[in-house]
Amino acid sequence: GSQIFAEGTPTNPVIFTSRANVEGNSSIDSIGQWGGLVILGRAPQAVCLAGGATPGTVDCENEIEGVAGSLYGGDLVADNSGRLSYVQVRFPGFEVTDGNELNGISLGGVGSGTTFDHVQVHNSSDDGIEWFGGRVNSSFLVLTGIDDDSLDVDEGYQGSAQFVLVDQRENGGDRVIEGDSNGDE
Repeated sequence: GSQIFAEGTPTNPVIFTSRANVEGNSSIDSIGQWGGLVILGRAPQAVCLAGGATPGTVDCENEIEGVAGSLYGGDLVADNSGRLSYVQVRFPGFEVTDGNELNGISLGGVGSGTTFDHVQVHNSSDDGIEWFGGRVNSSFLVLTGIDDDSLDVDEGYQGSAQFVLVDQRENGGDRVIEGDSNGDE
């Protein structure tokens, strides 16, 4: 039931950044200085931790990558995790353990009642934005200097991303879009 309300304006965006950036110790090449944003909701996703649970039901939850014990997912398509509008996320991303990373923004089971627009992720050491299931739609996304995939969708995400600008890191970056899953979701 928690929500985040980060609502900036075109001339005064909400900025999530590292301590090093606030102290003036970041450069054009700085990357991965803090974990990033993790937003978890109760919208459907396709990978259930509990044996016998059915995707898209209240019993189907999964653990988000990078934050042990944090669960998301359920049956609330229109779940509302709040509003992110005119937001910048600078220098995020962090490898917790091998293959277990925090992205610039991780959206786990975030529902269609959530507002997600005019968002920039800059210099993330992992994915820019990764959707783990959920139904949130997004628009006006800017992803700059991402060191892995700029946009990553999996676990049965169903939604749209309209008006997306990507400028990948020189000598870095993987894919502009990665869309995959472990099974038939």
